[in-house]
Amino acid sequence: MTAEPAPGKEYFTAPAHPNQRRYEALRAYFTEDLTVAEAGARAGYTRAGMASLLRDFRAGRVQMFALPGMPGPKSAPRKDAARARVIELRRQGLSVYEISARLAAEGTGLNRTGVGQILAEQGFGRLLRGPAPEASASPATAGRDTRLPAARRAWPGCCWPSPT
Repeated sequence: MTAEPAPGKEYFTAPAHPNQRRYEALRAYFTEDLTVAEAGARAGYTRAGMASLLRDFRAGRVQMFALPGMPGPKSAPRKDAARARVIELRRQGLSVYEISARLAAEGTGLNRTGVGQILAEQGFGRLLRGPAPEASASPATAGRDTRLPAARRAWPGCCWPSPT
């Protein structure tokens, strides 16, 4: 009578995660005295791939136990500093545009994206209000209407009649 393989054995014999594959290949090479080609073949590496892995491991360039992280910054000090004020302003009924403009006037520059992220993290829904029609929310065009006028005529040769 043959014994059935233990449940979960495939996790160790056929690793799916790249870091685990590296670990199992290196472990086999160092602890089981396999050749570079044998240890590499067991983990799905070519001989050259396994040799590169050994070289990088010995040089300290292989991190097998580091969890894969998300790209981008890991902290946002300006956003964290403005968090309480953003929540306070939203409770007053201000939109993302209005909160961003208010923060800029107070000297805490935080753009609409940052304000929106804080509000989403805190569970606030979207409140859509655009800038006032007579003024732009952009500091570069403050006090100016930046809406585009309606088009008056079509491109030449088009089938639309000219408004003349």
